[in-house]
Amino acid sequence: MLFRSDDLARFRNALAVVCASLAEQMARDAEGATRFVRVVVQGARSQADARRAARQITTSQLVQCSFFGGDPYWGRVLSECGASGAFFDPEQVTISYGGVVVCRNGVACEHDEAAAKAAAGAPELEVVVDLHCGHGTATMLTTDLSPAYIDE
Repeated sequence: MLFRSDDLARFRNALAVVCASLAEQMARDAEGATRFVRVVVQGARSQADARRAARQITTSQLVQCSFFGGDPYWGRVLSECGASGAFFDPEQVTISYGGVVVCRNGVACEHDEAAAKAAAGAPELEVVVDLHCGHGTATMLTTDLSPAYIDE
């Protein structure tokens, strides 16, 4: 049986939606997790670099521990970007926690500390890392790393 190209496109889109939903459900149901975190890396030189940086951030146990502590510790996030092998200039990076920019041009910037702490301590958090060197974007999901996970 042959499919029309628009049928195939609709099927691919529907499959992507289902897979994204399943991935989110798995992260939200993770053992011992107290926070669900969406990490968005944007402005990367390429999609591959964006994925590389996002994966390094989301799998870092140091970053996951800072998520558990509700700590907007942007230095760990920036460090993991560097460890990822993605191309970027650390002096151009912007990092925000829940919409609160805590790092601009690779250094701490003035921000509402209470708002940043509240965002980092919320059950759901979005961390956006803008590398400012291209159009590559990637979003990956993770959770915090809590003592309950260790107990599990």
